[in-house]
Order: sequence, then C-alpha cells, then structure tokens
Amino acid sequence: METINFTIEETGEQVDFAILSTATHGDITYLLVVDETELECDDMTAYVIKAIEQDDEDIIYEIVDDDAELLPVSEKLMDALDDFEIDM
Repeated sequence: METINFTIEETGEQVDFAILSTATHGDITYLLVVDETELECDDMTAYVIKAIEQDDEDIIYEIVDDDAELLPVSEKLMDALDDFEIDM
C-alpha cells in the first residue's frame, strides 16, 4: 500500500498516511487516507485530503472538512474500496 508523509501545520507533527483510495473530482485529486499505524485496527479514522498545490518535488494537501465538497467526493472514494466498511 502506498503511503505519503503528511505534516500537520498547526503542530508540526508528521504522520505517515496509507492511501486507501484516490479519485478526481473536477480538476482536483482527492485521497482517502488513514494513519499507517491504524491499518491493523478494527476502528480506523479515515481522512479525505485534496491536492491544493504542486511543484516539481512536493504536493501540498489539505484535509477536506466542507460537507458540500466532502459528500460527492467521499462517494467516489468509497466506490473504489472493496476491503473496508466506512461509517460517516
């Protein structure tokens, strides 16, 4: 499973996220991710993040928290999942 390193801007904490699913909505790429340390847990917290800026080496992601944006994207991301059951 592919992972990305995510730095939480407010705290500077770095988290390795496992990518569960990807989808494009409009011109924006979205990822459904979970903290890599939670992969073996029965109860994981998943996040939808989106690419907001990209240069030659790095992509800047932001957590999606706007319901109007989150709902249609979540459906696309969950459609690609076979192995997980997600409650929203």
